[in-house]
Amino acid sequence: MYNTDINILGGVPNYDLIYKALPHLIEGKEEVQTALIDNNEFDFRTERSRIRFFTLLKSAFISENPDVNNWSSELIQFLKNDEKSQALVIFWLFSLNNKLFFDLNRDVYFNYYYQGRTELPKADVVAYLKDKLATNSELKEKWSENTINTVAYKYLSVLKKMHLLEGSRKKTFHLVRINDEMLAAFIHLLDIKKPYFSNALEDDFLQFSFVPNENIISRLKKIGKKDWIKINQTGTSLKLEGFYEPNQLIDGIFRRA
Repeated sequence: MYNTDINILGGVPNYDLIYKALPHLIEGKEEVQTALIDNNEFDFRTERSRIRFFTLLKSAFISENPDVNNWSSELIQFLKNDEKSQALVIFWLFSLNNKLFFDLNRDVYFNYYYQGRTELPKADVVAYLKDKLATNSELKEKWSENTINTVAYKYLSVLKKMHLLEGSRKKTFHLVRINDEMLAAFIHLLDIKKPYFSNALEDDFLQFSFVPNENIISRLKKIGKKDWIKINQTGTSLKLEGFYEPNQLIDGIFRRA
């Protein structure tokens, strides 16, 4: 089911708030709610906006799978001096937790990105949303023209704040050069989120690695030789597994690099 969490996330002024609060929320520390809502330590103007942000954190970034939560908490805290990599972590999390964000990324963002397009026009996002809603009578009745336009605008805003787009009036693609450590962490997430296709090449989430199809096998073999992931290719079938538990990623990959 689609929801409009994208609108709330697009309105968050500073994603540093997410990086700061999310690991503590995952660890179940009740003081996060106290700090955010009661004490307003993140400086939201109204109590309503504080509650919306707290609800968003749980809806957009907290998984039902504790291994996914451990994976994200470890990475976000370790990457505290690398905001662009932190943004990749929450991009992947939100993609897995929000069907609308996943579909937009798969069908629009990455479709254009891998084609080498320079710009992602808002009009194209709007057209995609209208086409999607046309086949869903329930959503068609609930989503007005204004809602569709707002979602499209906020979607582009989210991608910009995650350093995947740049520009003000026109949104152009930012080339993402994912390093071996982050690619290995991504493959661990791909493995954790099972069940997925036995052939990883058939899993739509693999394209969220930002590595084109023509380069993905060579990149995976490279990090496989470092014993960061397990890779088994047979013909056109590709099986991928992680070597480490979520709480071992930092020592197993990043500190060994």
